[in-house]
Amino acid sequence: MIENEFKIMLTEPQYEKVLSMFAWDSSALQVNHYYDTPELSLSSLHITVRVREKGGRFFLQMKLPNGVDFSRVELEKELDGTPEELPPELLNELAGEYFPEGFPAVRRLGTLSTIRNVSRFSGGETDLDKSEYFGKTDHELEIEFTDESAARAVMEKICAEAGITRAGDVCTGKIHRFLDEYRKN
Repeated sequence: MIENEFKIMLTEPQYEKVLSMFAWDSSALQVNHYYDTPELSLSSLHITVRVREKGGRFFLQMKLPNGVDFSRVELEKELDGTPEELPPELLNELAGEYFPEGFPAVRRLGTLSTIRNVSRFSGGETDLDKSEYFGKTDHELEIEFTDESAARAVMEKICAEAGITRAGDVCTGKIHRFLDEYRKN
């Protein structure tokens, strides 16, 4: 699957404003367990490996570069739980065609928990996230889409109504914010 999304970071007051703007279709807790080598070699290649825990189910998810800032290849396989290590065979089975040099074994680095509010629109969805990791809390607005022009219109409307000024549609993703804190700890 190809994932297309625009993202912007929000302050807590901006988050609260956007939260009040919608009758959200759903709200759920997502727990992401991030994996990499001790040297963070996959992250240096812009590859994300995580196990997402949602509703009592566990999904190995990998995101790989797709050549466009707001687009990534996203792959997924259900697992029985959250292992401390993921073997190369499992990663190669899931994403080997996208990474022919082969994956190393990876270990769990830590956890990022997100409360995600979702509002769907024709051509995409608005995701409003409040995430916690290593004692830090941040807020993010994501517009995931199949229709780019509809997504841009939704983003413009939200920013105008909430008084949000943005410098662009690409912000540092959760994995990078998580890794910045991981390195500090």
